[in-house]
Amino acid sequence: MIIADSGSTKTTWRIAKDNAAFSDVSTEGINPYFQSQEDIEQIIYTQLLPNIEPAWMGNTAEINFYGAGCSSPEKSGIVENAIKSCFQASMVQVNHDLLASARALLGKNKGIACILGTGSNSCVYDGNDITENIPSWGYLFGDFGSGAHIGKSLVQAYANDELDAELRKKLETQGVQREVVLNNAYKRPLPNRYLAGFAKLAHAHIQHPQIKKIVENCFHDFFLQQIEKYTDYKSYEVSFVGSIAFHFAEQLKQAASDRGIRMGSVLKEPISGLTNYHFS
Repeated sequence: MIIADSGSTKTTWRIAKDNAAFSDVSTEGINPYFQSQEDIEQIIYTQLLPNIEPAWMGNTAEINFYGAGCSSPEKSGIVENAIKSCFQASMVQVNHDLLASARALLGKNKGIACILGTGSNSCVYDGNDITENIPSWGYLFGDFGSGAHIGKSLVQAYANDELDAELRKKLETQGVQREVVLNNAYKRPLPNRYLAGFAKLAHAHIQHPQIKKIVENCFHDFFLQQIEKYTDYKSYEVSFVGSIAFHFAEQLKQAASDRGIRMGSVLKEPISGLTNYHFS
């Protein structure tokens, strides 16, 4: 069995015999909102297949793919067709990465599961399926609390001259330069991934009070827009998966506490939880 967890930045492909015997391969992220079937096939052919050891190829008959952007039959169909063109698999199942997060974080238990990575999303999970979801509108209109949101907010604070002079100079030496940012954000592909890269700068300077405030404000926006609109949200623990939740856990917990929200677990990646789910 292959279990794949894909965000907009990275895909982890786990070729597994069971939950204790497996081999992992990492490739570029896959998102059908930004990539065509041909683009996805190219990633699989050039980055995945050459790195699967021959001894593991016999375990690829069943493929469970969870991915960002796979929220409609049309988009999930793009990924499914790409996978089927690359593998002679008897079963290919494509689901949204939000379901992957819920299964990895909560297993068969009820709760609210969230993604905070390059993008963001959330859902209420009943132990089997998603029962409520406030759709994410992507990095232009949503993705609150995500790497793209934090990165965009950092650049906006710089552009609006809201940062002190010393911090501005440090950021300028680390890539925050007007023409470079504008060129990458408006003229090159995958601007969400580019903006999310600035979250690394935020993490490097998280002890600076202005940066800390920017990050915490992004998390307050996430809770306001993506959690507090759910029915009876205070009756659930809220759990998170993703690099942003993992690396900014302290600021995330502070924002949750400020808003009276009960935090559950935080995972950097869902792949281990998904492996346990599929082999349980």
